[in-house]
Amino acid sequence: MVRLQRKLQQTVPYLLGVLLLGPSAALAQRFAPDDPLWRVPEVEPVPHAGEQSINPLYDFIAHSVKYKTPPATPSLAINSLGEVPDSSWFTNRKPVPEMTIAELKRGARTHGGPQPPFTVVAAKTEGVTPGFRMRDARNILFFVKVDPPSNPEMASAADVVAPLFLYAIGYNVPENYIFYARREDIQLSGKATITGLSGKEHRMTKDQLDRILDAVPHTRDGRLRFMGSLSIPGKIVGPFRYSGVRGDDPNDLVPHQQRRDLRGLGVIFAWLNHTDAKGENSLDTVVGTDSDARFEHFLLDFGDSFGSDSDIAKDPRHGQEDILPDSREQKDRALTFGLKPVKWETVRYPKELPAVGNFTAVGFDPLTWRPNYPNPAFQALQDGDGYWAAKRVMEFSDAQIHAIVEEGQFSNPAVTEYIAKVLEERRDAIGRAWYGKVLPLEGFAIDGDRLEFTDIGARSGVSARRAYRFDWFRFDNATNRSFADDGTDDARVPAGILAATEGAYVGCTVTAPDTPHRSVTVYFVRRADSWVLVGLERTSSRMAG
Repeated sequence: MVRLQRKLQQTVPYLLGVLLLGPSAALAQRFAPDDPLWRVPEVEPVPHAGEQSINPLYDFIAHSVKYKTPPATPSLAINSLGEVPDSSWFTNRKPVPEMTIAELKRGARTHGGPQPPFTVVAAKTEGVTPGFRMRDARNILFFVKVDPPSNPEMASAADVVAPLFLYAIGYNVPENYIFYARREDIQLSGKATITGLSGKEHRMTKDQLDRILDAVPHTRDGRLRFMGSLSIPGKIVGPFRYSGVRGDDPNDLVPHQQRRDLRGLGVIFAWLNHTDAKGENSLDTVVGTDSDARFEHFLLDFGDSFGSDSDIAKDPRHGQEDILPDSREQKDRALTFGLKPVKWETVRYPKELPAVGNFTAVGFDPLTWRPNYPNPAFQALQDGDGYWAAKRVMEFSDAQIHAIVEEGQFSNPAVTEYIAKVLEERRDAIGRAWYGKVLPLEGFAIDGDRLEFTDIGARSGVSARRAYRFDWFRFDNATNRSFADDGTDDARVPAGILAATEGAYVGCTVTAPDTPHRSVTVYFVRRADSWVLVGLERTSSRMAG
């Protein structure tokens, strides 16, 4: 890390081009000696961070009136393999297939759930759902939410299960727990305050706390069910936006709408049906002090995931259309006088399972799913971003999905089975959609005299096996020029390529005859007696990204 920091300070123009702006946008030399980078070298400490806020109404209106899809722009914040390196936004944790069930169930949760007795220190009456802040027996601060009486267990489970998936994929999320308490376990601090709809704080009374608790669904033995979110460490400096950069973060150099990790959330949120995907449901913190002070970027508030909309079952329209219909949707409704139902209006939901809410795989189209209102990063998503995210969704096995959903602690096992099954079906739909946009080839390596790789689409069963053509070339890294060597329908490496000496670069473009516009080009460098993969580029019907 120190070496990378020094390198960034000495060669800022190069790294800004290669790491942040893409491997082909910097100097003539394409690959650096330490490519591919797997950690973003954040070198500048945070001198001062002010608290940023987002006005919900303005954010909704500003993004809702932009009906046109923005021009295609390159995907940034990726390494020379097109992968997202570790940063304050994202961490490449152990691959999901290698994670144990215990690791997946634990996720970011290291402190354990709230321990009684509980002391309420503040509450709010604004927002979608009532909630309060409390300290447990260890004096740990938790933000507490409750389920709607109409759908017990629905929102609290969503707020716990969704971040477990996101953490396994690589995002920063809070520690969320489901916990149970009896009324006598909960007391009111003498200094507790409550925030009214006007935004003003008042001293909170026991009657006000009782009214909140009276609305909380309870179990047959009288216990109350809550979702407690552990306070995120560091100095809270407000949410991040899905466009632009933070001016007070010297390491925030990539426009957020071009970050592959944020663009890819459009695919991952589609899987989880997390429709309230807006900047307000995020949080930036500053950790460390002085020269060690750095930003960390968190996702939060997942109570609207799956079939939940936090305080009610999700409106079937959510995920299918924007809250404010675009011009095409308005025109279609006008021409049919609203009498012709669209697909989502005819879907049946499991009303006999209120803890599910409205969640299904029927009619789910990963390519047309959308949040409640336009998200700049999701609108800018390109095929490469969608494929990157789809790979991570497809990594979850049926058994892993079921195990994570179990953390919702549903009293009816049928709810767990239903949600897990829907997630499996939506996962496969995502694989079919996004693996069909590119050649889904991974694991490239030169082994002996053959180019080895895996067709992950065929391996997962979402696409058919196909034949490939291999066009080999020698590559001059100093001038960024290629020299064709040989083309073949065999994965065997040509003798001229194998004869390359130490430090030489070679490459191969892999195409499929049935989809010639989709290709994967890989670059290798000869080091000692082995070939090291240093670069990978994909093309699709949409070339940007």
